[in-house]
Amino acid sequence: MSLRYRPYDGAELPTHPSLPVWVLTPKEEQVIFERWRKKAFQRCDDLIRAYIDCSNLYNNPLEGIKKCKEANERSLGCVAKYQTMKYLDEEREIMIADKKLKRKIYLERLTAAQVEKQSE
Repeated sequence: MSLRYRPYDGAELPTHPSLPVWVLTPKEEQVIFERWRKKAFQRCDDLIRAYIDCSNLYNNPLEGIKKCKEANERSLGCVAKYQTMKYLDEEREIMIADKKLKRKIYLERLTAAQVEKQSE
């Protein structure tokens, strides 16, 4: 049996329609965290690649760490800049807006089904 990690990012996360849209489930919070982390690394990709390229120039890993300290500090500083509560809250707002849209679609389909059922 394989216990392989599968992110929820591509999965449909069902939420009970009677719950307010601002109530986030633990799975939704995990998706928000994964997106937040992924975006932070994407925004700093060029600095991270510069550090990797610098460290790959040396055969000895310890020498690479010592010689590329500035590049490493720049990449870590960039990631730390984007891994703040401000950006996490932005991801939460995106998730809530997505849930609002899904709820609106759900309610439209529900009323259409009720109208169709009554017309029969």
